[in-house]
Amino acid sequence: MKIISWNTRGLGSRKKRRVVIDFLRLENPDVVIIQETKKVECDRRFVGSVWTIRNKEWAALSACGASGGILII
Repeated sequence: MKIISWNTRGLGSRKKRRVVIDFLRLENPDVVIIQETKKVECDRRFVGSVWTIRNKEWAALSACGASGGILII
């Protein structure tokens, strides 16, 4: 089982999300933990923009202000 944990320091920009997407495609992990998303709300569409595999389960803890936020896929 391959697990990736990454402190992204924010996923607001498309450029940063592209780096994450490319890395996840290359590594093909089973579980992804993204820290410091800085996203107040993570919905299905946002999660799909980060990791494009189908039939995934995920959970998110929203950021408080300009810090925090965790996404587990």
